[in-house]
Amino acid sequence: MKVKQATLKQLFKIYQHPSAVLFRAIELKAVYEQTRGQTFRHPSLDLGCGDGKITQLLFDDQFTYGVDNGEADDVDIAIKNHVYKKVLIESAEKMSLPDNSINFIFSNSVIEHIPDNKAVLSEVSRILKRGGSFIFTSPSSLFSDYLYIPALLKKLGLGFLSQPYITKRNQMLNHYHILSHIEWEKRLKKAGLKLVGFAYYIPEEILHLWDRMAVQIYFSRMFDRNIEKKLSKKYAAKIEKFYKHGTDDKTKGASVFIHAVKS
Repeated sequence: MKVKQATLKQLFKIYQHPSAVLFRAIELKAVYEQTRGQTFRHPSLDLGCGDGKITQLLFDDQFTYGVDNGEADDVDIAIKNHVYKKVLIESAEKMSLPDNSINFIFSNSVIEHIPDNKAVLSEVSRILKRGGSFIFTSPSSLFSDYLYIPALLKKLGLGFLSQPYITKRNQMLNHYHILSHIEWEKRLKKAGLKLVGFAYYIPEEILHLWDRMAVQIYFSRMFDRNIEKKLSKKYAAKIEKFYKHGTDDKTKGASVFIHAVKS
């Protein structure tokens, strides 16, 4: 199984929200660039699979398993469309798969939403075969620093409101962990996993636009039901520009790509 490159056209068909298109486009491009040319063997697992659209866009073969806790209805789409050979509705902290049974685990922007990520890493290590790969993406320790509204508040002399916004924003996004690759390396090591690759993506300028669009849509929806379509059209050219250059600097960014192996 190998990665393939998703296109903006595909993402605009899937997501109505332009900020989602922007973020996912650069995220999937980062994964593609970091894993291009590599082959991942089955059995394979998509951890926190949801509707499965991300893995369909990103990989050229069907995953063996999709695991999801079922709290969101979108996993029903994956089951209905047979995206995975088998979908397991269960917690990532305690999976039913046997020890040393999986060669490749992928997880896209999921692990930050799980309070006990140490338990998740322990389970990943348990079910991975020796030498197996675990690839995931997650907001980095720079995510909060790169938000647009706090920067705007500081410019307006209202910096005292920045931290309440940051706290609320992360709560709305269910972010329990926003870590650097250094902190991830420590946690991976404790679980018996070795960091072999990382790359940052989503520079400050792009997260500014992402945050600005999201807030604008949030407050405009009650007055304009077509706001998402309007902003998608308004920012299409800018999203395309950012898509081309959003992964250029891999040393810092609002999100991080992590590749670990079971040692």
